[in-house]
Amino acid sequence: MHGAITLPPIRGIHVYIHWTFLLLFGWIVLVNTEQENTLTELFWSVLFVLAVFACVLLHELGHSVVAARFGIKANNIVLLPVGGVAAIEKFPDNPRQELLISFAGPLVNVFIALLLTPFFHPYALLSQGLSGNGISHATSFLYSLYIANIVLAVFNLAPAFPLDGGRIFRALLALVFRINYIRATTIASFTGKLVAVIFIGAGIILFNPILPLIGIFIIFAASTEEYYLRLRSLVKGIKLKEVMMYDYNSLEANMPVKEAANILLNNHSDYFILMDNGTPIGSINRMEIIKAVAEMKYELLLKQLLKEDLQYLQAEEDVDNVLERLAGSDNRVYPVMENSHFAGVINFSHLIEYLLLHKATTKEYGRVRSLVGLIK
Repeated sequence: MHGAITLPPIRGIHVYIHWTFLLLFGWIVLVNTEQENTLTELFWSVLFVLAVFACVLLHELGHSVVAARFGIKANNIVLLPVGGVAAIEKFPDNPRQELLISFAGPLVNVFIALLLTPFFHPYALLSQGLSGNGISHATSFLYSLYIANIVLAVFNLAPAFPLDGGRIFRALLALVFRINYIRATTIASFTGKLVAVIFIGAGIILFNPILPLIGIFIIFAASTEEYYLRLRSLVKGIKLKEVMMYDYNSLEANMPVKEAANILLNNHSDYFILMDNGTPIGSINRMEIIKAVAEMKYELLLKQLLKEDLQYLQAEEDVDNVLERLAGSDNRVYPVMENSHFAGVINFSHLIEYLLLHKATTKEYGRVRSLVGLIK
């Protein structure tokens, strides 16, 4: 993942810290300096933030573990200054399963809070300096971490996408009121936007820059969730073999960088399939080749530039099952195999073009067009 610090994988799940996370430490130093806190208080503040994000990581792992029980894989977890995001391959259509997966995260935070309670006595903390500007000792650190986990649990239960509460709310609408999933998503999305407006307003009134950022994030995420689900409904029942492309741009895996550079002058494709004796071994972004040229690695073979394992898709697989993977990059090309033979390629942009072309004469055409603006 570009612009992120990679941590060791946990249970096969890749963990990344987004570069913007580092800005948080700058903000901590700034706040402690402004409040004239001691170096000891600064140390406890930094330790506290690290501990909170460890709890956020455990929260996301809670979702991932429960999802795995239903055969749903989490590809990665990204830690951001406003929290964490687990990239679950595909949320289930079954609202009961979504309910359990969504509840798992907040329950982890409640469990952590319960584990912390024997280590402090809340009423004794006031005399130890908790009422001051900073965290100055282990007891106040543990109590603050306890409060943080309670806040994380409550905050994530707010009925707004992409928070757990938004998914729980949608699942309950589907289960209790028998509302279809798309309609339930629309209602939950609208509710989420109202919550986001409250966050933005509260942030302005309280002069807190974090709350408006969370509100804006929720608004965009709610819209994305709604449109993504509508897209899933449009591709329902479509197989990859129905939408794959038979014409594609390829390069030989054993071709040196300097030779590939000449081809790039007359070819403006973003991605190329690397072929080795007629078999695809990976896909490569043109920028990787350009970067190698800039570094004067002219004799390097293209196959040595591959950074990711080849991800084959199967022709008989439903588009719905791989939609999130395709949506991760509009132009990345994935090879499609049929009966163990290379059959063609697919990318997200082509899928949208397919929907526009094949539904152009149907009432669903407007629904597809409404998605294109968001995707692009």
